[in-house]
Amino acid sequence: MRHETLVGLWESGPYDYGALESSWVCLRSDGTGWSAWANAAGGASVSRLSWSCPEDGVLELRYHWTASGSGRPSTPPDLVDIDEEGPDDTLVRTCFVVRRDTPPLVDSPVTSLHLDAAVESAHHFALVARDETPLRRQGSS
Repeated sequence: MRHETLVGLWESGPYDYGALESSWVCLRSDGTGWSAWANAAGGASVSRLSWSCPEDGVLELRYHWTASGSGRPSTPPDLVDIDEEGPDDTLVRTCFVVRRDTPPLVDSPVTSLHLDAAVESAHHFALVARDETPLRRQGSS
């Protein structure tokens, strides 16, 4: 089962006031997606995953592949040098709430995703786009 309000590209940026890192989660309507993380020092990681909602209000992310290293800013971060990559069997199961709220230092409300468990080091994400943003092949533009 999938919860249609979760489909889209989510970014932690509006909630990252004072933090030196940001996270992204993209959930596609076909149950696939990706997550990513980047910090101000140039560290970055990108992961492929599948997702579902096994119960109302519960999100389950099953990771399949992860790469980490150094990157340049983009959404998701573009990995320039890969230090580590390979299969990933991480399972994240968390309660979620999608609602409208106003993050710190933002003038108007946004659609937000709040998670009990951190995903890519973040608990709070703002909706960037409802489209099904592809994960670029690393090294391409």
